Amino acid sequence: MNKQVIGRMATIAAISILAGCASQNINRPAPGTEQGQPGHVYGTQPGAGMPPAQPNTGQPNASGSQSSNPTQSNGQPAPVKVPPKQASQISSPAVMSLLGSADTLAKAGHMDASAATLERALDIAPRNPFIYQRLAAVRLAQGQTGQAEQMAMKSNSLSNNNPFVEAGNWRMIAEARRSSGDSQGASQASARAANFSDAASQYSQ
Repeated sequence: MNKQVIGRMATIAAISILAGCASQNINRPAPGTEQGQPGHVYGTQPGAGMPPAQPNTGQPNASGSQSSNPTQSNGQPAPVKVPPKQASQISSPAVMSLLGSADTLAKAGHMDASAATLERALDIAPRNPFIYQRLAAVRLAQGQTGQAEQMAMKSNSLSNNNPFVEAGNWRMIAEARRSSGDSQGASQASARAANFSDAASQYSQ
């Protein structure tokens, strides 16, 4: 098995973990709320391509000044809104069922069937960035690097600068570019992935 195939299969495994197990039912949204409101929860402008602002902690920022920390009417610090980390947090039961089927098919090597299943999920939730992320991973495993990058970029454009989503997408874009012989582009994508990973890590502090 050559290095490219190993890299693609590793990407599939990483994205399966990143997106969450399809059988999970964590923070299921109420009926009719398939997707978070664009540009409202944690992002600035959808698809802006830059990591979101760091959560306000009240600690000195890079310039040495104290960062502001929004407070509630009772004087307590307002809780930081954490972006969804996995598909189960914003997806309906129907979408999660299809994602589970797509994962099973992909792990069995049935990439065409997995992609077709993900397309069905997109018919239900066309603005769900996690579905495009899974589809990007499948296209990458199929060796369709251009399609993989396109799907990952589409996921980014719908993510509202969600660092958990964009970190994984930029890692896939780096792998797609590397597989296509674009080492410079791969390095740039890897740097973007690292930036978003750093941004995501702030939510756990």
